[in-house]
Amino acid sequence: MPNKVYAAAETALTWTDSGGDYALTLASLAADGVRVGAQHDLGSGSRSRLYEWRFVVDGFGTAPVVGETVDVYVATSDGTYVDGSVGTSDAAGSTVALPNLLFLGSATVQTTSTTDDLVISGQVELSHQYVSPVVHNNTADALSGGRFILTPVPDEIQ
Repeated sequence: MPNKVYAAAETALTWTDSGGDYALTLASLAADGVRVGAQHDLGSGSRSRLYEWRFVVDGFGTAPVVGETVDVYVATSDGTYVDGSVGTSDAAGSTVALPNLLFLGSATVQTTSTTDDLVISGQVELSHQYVSPVVHNNTADALSGGRFILTPVPDEIQ
């Protein structure tokens, strides 16, 4: 009889302006601005290869335009070389580096309200030891803040 394989979610990691596990300063991220979150060490030993991610924008400084996007990427590293050479700390980034990163998705503006959250999620397979979220505010309005959440979901055989 075959075994069942479950996704066993583990403790989530959060990148945010304050109060999270790692810094990702999204408050007042300007139009067309890029922000790189602090790098996290996923570990060198056995670990999950599959991760769930969720990205939340806490609104905009002024009324956003429906259809514009906030784009989410991941920069991975082997500890020596970082994708796109974006660095390892919470800092401003450049749109020039974005094609060299792993694209996760685009959060598309749905309303012109400045206070509505914008939320997207998905799954990603990460085999590298180090990871940093990278956010491109591809809108004409500054962000009010936000967070990136990464949760390991290793397979569990029972």
